[in-house]
Amino acid sequence: SIDQGFLSFALTCYKTDEDIRDYLRKEHGFETSVIEAVLPLAFDGFGRMSKKAIEKILPFLEKGQRYDKAAQSAGYHHSLINHPKRQRYLPKPAADTFRNPVVYRAINQARKMVNALIKAYGPPSAIHIELARDLSRPFNERKTIEKQQNEYRTNKKQHCEQFEEDFDHPPNNRELEKYRLYKEQHGKCAYSLQSISLNRLCEPGYVEVDHILPFSRSFNDSKNNKALVLTAENRNKGNRTPFEYLGNDATSPGWKKFEAWVNSTPLPYGKKKCLLRQHLSAEESEKFKERNLNDTRYICKEFKTMLEKQLKWHERAGNSPHCVVVTGQLTALLRHRWGLIKKREESDLHHAMDAAVVAACSRSLVKRMANYAKRDELEEVRADYIDPETGEVLDIAQLRNIEKEFPTPWPHFRAELRARLSSNPREQIKGMMDETELANIQPVRVSRMPTRLGTGQAHEETIRSMGRGGKLIDEEQSSIKKPLSQLKLKDLENIVGAKDPRNKALIDAIKKRLEEYNDKGEKAFGKDNPLYKPAKMANRGPLIRSVKLKAVQKSGLRVRGGIADNGAMLRVDIFSKDGRFYGVPIYVADAASKELPNRAATSKPEREWPVMDASYEFLFSLHKNDWLKVVDKKNGEKRIREGYYDGFDRSTGTINLWTHDRNQNIGKEGVIRSIGIRTVQALEKYHVDMLGRLYKASIEQRQPLPLAGKR
Repeated sequence: SIDQGFLSFALTCYKTDEDIRDYLRKEHGFETSVIEAVLPLAFDGFGRMSKKAIEKILPFLEKGQRYDKAAQSAGYHHSLINHPKRQRYLPKPAADTFRNPVVYRAINQARKMVNALIKAYGPPSAIHIELARDLSRPFNERKTIEKQQNEYRTNKKQHCEQFEEDFDHPPNNRELEKYRLYKEQHGKCAYSLQSISLNRLCEPGYVEVDHILPFSRSFNDSKNNKALVLTAENRNKGNRTPFEYLGNDATSPGWKKFEAWVNSTPLPYGKKKCLLRQHLSAEESEKFKERNLNDTRYICKEFKTMLEKQLKWHERAGNSPHCVVVTGQLTALLRHRWGLIKKREESDLHHAMDAAVVAACSRSLVKRMANYAKRDELEEVRADYIDPETGEVLDIAQLRNIEKEFPTPWPHFRAELRARLSSNPREQIKGMMDETELANIQPVRVSRMPTRLGTGQAHEETIRSMGRGGKLIDEEQSSIKKPLSQLKLKDLENIVGAKDPRNKALIDAIKKRLEEYNDKGEKAFGKDNPLYKPAKMANRGPLIRSVKLKAVQKSGLRVRGGIADNGAMLRVDIFSKDGRFYGVPIYVADAASKELPNRAATSKPEREWPVMDASYEFLFSLHKNDWLKVVDKKNGEKRIREGYYDGFDRSTGTINLWTHDRNQNIGKEGVIRSIGIRTVQALEKYHVDMLGRLYKASIEQRQPLPLAGKR
């Protein structure tokens, strides 16, 4: 045989097959048949070593040592050759380490977060990781999942309505789960195949939802691992699989009947696999648990490897594994069991809730979960029950001494977490900890990255008419064609020429048609219902498909004889004078100019905007997601509004701010809109670090325009 490490060096160091053949034949006397057998092999990763490392290790391989021993003899550790010595902070990975830019960005951002935490709190003892579920999926796959989720919600709504028709009251979560499984199984118990009475579905102790593969042995809490069964069947099954429960014999009549029913019922493929699984040994059970507990996707594995091989851990960390990579399914299970409601649409703080759940998911907690599940599964079984994994007789009395409630990380975990995520955590958390700890608690602030790219769309795609000789622009207006099918009655007064007596008959015809169809343009002017211009003669006038509508146009960019709304705003520069504040908008289109814009936007026409001359003081520039604090008075009392800068309205000179967590209860879509800055008492810019801490921005110099087309 040829040692794998030795062969990998041969295949790596020589460029052509002939060179490899000569080397193996002349230097080591291998037979032709052996050489031809190993030539097609590849050992990805070995070639990443430096020439120096190869030259030091190769002599020991040639002496017949195994690769790991040869690396050790050369003064290396075989799994750490390509990695630097452990260090306090994670170094930035080389740009060519990961070919996929999404992977590189995700790992690099995670690295920055770890380093920020180490800088604030010191070396960690352990790091728990969960990957966002959609991060590693391509766009088309995410769209497919989104479609499936929408279908699931639709079906769930339909089942809720059907349940209410059958039972005259809306279902709770457990009742709805039983009802959906009842429909899926066509009203039969999954194990006994007896009919289940729909009228008794909500009766306590009649039916139960069972984990097909016992949760204590699989940690699989998915819908594909759940079945509706009669309570007696669930009690007798215990923590066995259906195959073990039905006799553990693939040729028995009971199993044959069960197998035929499963295959004849339109159940999901994943559920059929669980129901018909015939082997779940202790070893297979451990693999199953690993698969359901640990995320093994590429990004997670790579980041875990980086942490384990490069990071210097806390001296009290010990030799136990330092990284826990948790699946999103396990996080969801724990969140549900601990009574933590995830409200995605309300704010972004649900990410912080998930982070706390992931951090609390230790190996000891997982062990307690398994014991709790086993106790629950064997609550009603007889005393001489045999463990299907080990073959041992279980001591049921001892098993019942295990905690009766689902394990939590510590007492009051749920209450403390909810308090910490509130706007006033100190008040909410009183009584759970001493005053010293309480003094250090601050509200959670979502950290966002400012956007400072100098690229974007110079102007909007729609080019509007300025009227003959720019007449409309002089009136701060423009016009654009609009199909009749998109018209509303309120638009009639804005039609170009609406007040011209020559157009009265046409305007009246449009108005009459819209009134006939309840102001629905798509019906009033559909393909089968065209509008022709009224004519005095018997002949029909021309077909009318669209009209020109006027709109307010205080500013814009002149393009091909028309005018278009300004495109992306790069930033807004803030100036002050005599206690007042002014904002100068900077657009992508300005990058082609040699001079910075110097007019501050107000509600007046653009030609009347004040010019920021030397008497005005430049304060700072605001980019998307910069933190801004606004201080003013309301009803004689000081008021502070702060958040992430979202945008500047050039037509009014006002600013919009995101609440840090985009809380829907504070403003529509989490936005504090139309903050007038001219007369406020103070405007202060802050930087937000990765841990959500605020630092007041230092004095800034006004930066030049970015080069057109450059970042």
